[in-house]
Amino acid sequence: MQHANWARRPVIITGAAGFLGRHLIKALAKAGATVLALDQAAPPMDLPSGVQWRQVDLMSPLGLAEGLGQGPGPAVDTVLFHFAALSMPVDCARDPRRARDLNAGMATALGRAWLEQGGRQLIFASSALVYAPVQGSVNISEDSPVLGRDPYTEAKLAAEEGLSTLAAKDGLALQILRLSNVYGPGAHSGTVVLEAMEMARAGKTPIMRRPGVELDLLYIDDVIQGMLLLANLEPVAGCRIVNLATGKGWRVAQMATEISRLAGVEPPPDDETQPGYGQRLVLDNSRLRSLTGWTPQTELTQGLELTWPAYCA
Repeated sequence: MQHANWARRPVIITGAAGFLGRHLIKALAKAGATVLALDQAAPPMDLPSGVQWRQVDLMSPLGLAEGLGQGPGPAVDTVLFHFAALSMPVDCARDPRRARDLNAGMATALGRAWLEQGGRQLIFASSALVYAPVQGSVNISEDSPVLGRDPYTEAKLAAEEGLSTLAAKDGLALQILRLSNVYGPGAHSGTVVLEAMEMARAGKTPIMRRPGVELDLLYIDDVIQGMLLLANLEPVAGCRIVNLATGKGWRVAQMATEISRLAGVEPPPDDETQPGYGQRLVLDNSRLRSLTGWTPQTELTQGLELTWPAYCA
């Protein structure tokens, strides 16, 4: 039976202090869910009323037991969103062993501990970057080949594999969400949109490293809505992989031009001579639409207009 709404529904979020976690907490609190937030960091000053916050080290068995064992409701009825990770590829490249421990080892240990607590439903945030490069204009589906080509993608794929094994053998109801390039207020400074905004705020033309690449840029509010719709599906033992993306590509230079307009600076060049031109990472979102009816509501121009003042504040 599907839940008609989120009122009093128990939810646990790991990595609650991160970009995805903060936005999901606000949405769930507004919807009336009973939320337990887990993170090593202290709670933010604007934590919504009624949200429980527990500082735990999920890398330790004791931290896992403490975090999952005192949840907001029966584990079997609780939705567990797992976001805790070393989230920036550049940080993973600096310390590949730590990336594998945090991004893969912790995810598998968490899934196992969740089953031991009697939990079933787990939603794991993966990345579009795990897909192997493709040629042409076809959007990438969930059945497309994957490739671990750096410490970040290797760790993400190892996490997917570990959790998928638990789903196949032990009955975990797992949904792996492969997220496209997510942006919005509060995003990490290393993301492509924030890199462009940093330059524009300094009065400079945003000259990007690979301006010709076509990316799938998804606003954070649409991400959260898609996650909630997927979490609202009846949990079924096994693994479901779902792309969470717009299905529409924007060249990085086009995005930077929109930011230049907002900042009042000269736009960057955008032509076939630019690095990365002809390459694309745009995902097929038809599985998500078929399962939930979800469609993104925020066009890139609107999303950037919402992000820019929040970034400059």
